[in-house]
Amino acid sequence: MSPPNDYSGSIASVLTKISGNNMRLGFEFQFASTQRTVGKRINSEIDTVIRNDTTPKRLATLERDYAKLETNKGLIDKFKFDMQSNVLRLQDIKTKVASAISAFSSVDADTNLTTAEVTAINEQRDALVKDISALLLTVHPDIANPFVVRDVKNMYETVKAMDPVVGTVDPAGTAVPTNGNRAILDDLTSLSSLVDTAYNVSDTALENASQMSLNISAGLIDKLTDMTSISEVELARRQGEIDDIKAKYANILRTISISYESRLTNIEKMSSALNGWDVQPGSVMNLFA
Repeated sequence: MSPPNDYSGSIASVLTKISGNNMRLGFEFQFASTQRTVGKRINSEIDTVIRNDTTPKRLATLERDYAKLETNKGLIDKFKFDMQSNVLRLQDIKTKVASAISAFSSVDADTNLTTAEVTAINEQRDALVKDISALLLTVHPDIANPFVVRDVKNMYETVKAMDPVVGTVDPAGTAVPTNGNRAILDDLTSLSSLVDTAYNVSDTALENASQMSLNISAGLIDKLTDMTSISEVELARRQGEIDDIKAKYANILRTISISYESRLTNIEKMSSALNGWDVQPGSVMNLFA
C-alpha cells in the first residue's frame, strides 16, 4: 500500500493542488513585499502632509505676537502703577500745601506768623519733603506725560530749606524783605500750582494707561483663543488627512487579499471537481468506476 499524501487523486487534481500551494507561497511573498512598499508610501504621504501643514508657522507667529503683548502689558501696568501712586501722593501733597498756606493767614491775614503758625508750617514742610521725595519719575512711549511731576520734585530742596520764623510776613513785592517768611509763602503758592498741574496730567495719564492695559488684555485673550482654535481644529484636520491615507492603503491591501482568496477558492473548487465523485462502498455507482 502506498503512503497517503496530499496529492492523491488524478494527475490534473495533483497539478491543481501544487499550483494552489505555489500560488499561496507566491502570494504571501508578494503580499509581504507589497505591505513594505505600502508602508513606505504611507510614511511618505504622511510626511508630505506634515511638511505642507502651515499650522506650526501660524502658531509660532501667534506666540511671538502674544509674547510681545505680554511684554507691553508688563510695561503699561508698571506705568499705571506708578501713575496711580503719584496721583494718590499728589492728592496728599495738595492737601498739605493748602494747609501750610492757610497757616499763614489763620490768625492775622498773612501779615504775621505766630509760634503756633510756625509750628504748623514746619510740620507740613517735613511731611511735604517726604511726599515729594517719594514721587516717581516714569514715562511710557505711547502715553503723553509731560515732565510735570519732575517740576514738583525740583521743588524738593526749596521746600526742605523752608525755615519760617515768628514775626512779620512782608507784603508781596517787598524790595527789602524783613525775613524769609514772604519767600516761603510765595514758594508754597508756586508749589500749589505745580502740584495741581501734575495731579491733573497724572490722573489723565492713569486713565489712558488703564484703558491701554484693558485693550492689551483683550488682545491677549484673542491671541490665546486663536492659538487654541488652531491647535484643536488644524491638528484634527491634519489627523483626519493622515487617517484617510492609512484607510486608503488599508483598503488597497484588503482588496488584494480578497482577490487572492477568491482565486484560491476557485482553484480549490477545480481540484475538488477533478477528483471525481466520492462513491460510497457497495454503491451501484461502483459499476461505473
